[in-house]
Amino acid sequence: MLKSGKGINASEITSSGKYPVIGGNGVRGYSSISNFKGECGVIGRQGAYCGNVRHFEGEGYMTEHAIVVVGNDLADTYYLTDLLSTMNLGHLSAQSAQPGLSVKTLEKQEISLPSLDTKKRVSKILKSISNKIELNYRINHNFGVHCP
Repeated sequence: MLKSGKGINASEITSSGKYPVIGGNGVRGYSSISNFKGECGVIGRQGAYCGNVRHFEGEGYMTEHAIVVVGNDLADTYYLTDLLSTMNLGHLSAQSAQPGLSVKTLEKQEISLPSLDTKKRVSKILKSISNKIELNYRINHNFGVHCP
């Protein structure tokens, strides 16, 4: 599944709140409302972060600057997100003053996928590595070491 997020008024975005507001560059702030719950990939749709791919799991509000990707019986979501992150999707953006990527353009892309079992095994390994990196980041942050 590929779909664009929805617009949200700036007045509904705060510095703290129940749900993260996700744009093309990650968390923009927080809101008391959500429009997504589950696991997905988030592709930056406009601007400098057009084509960037991130993984999200939980409940949040996906803005119009994000394209949401959810796997199906053929493609594990985490695996698909990681695969898309290697594809330099920014080169598919419309050439204008403000780069933009559409759902229609992404829907036309063909990708090769291994068996679902292989994808799930790879996803498990990738998640384990990602979780370890996040843990190390939090440990460093607690010691006052700032990581990019």
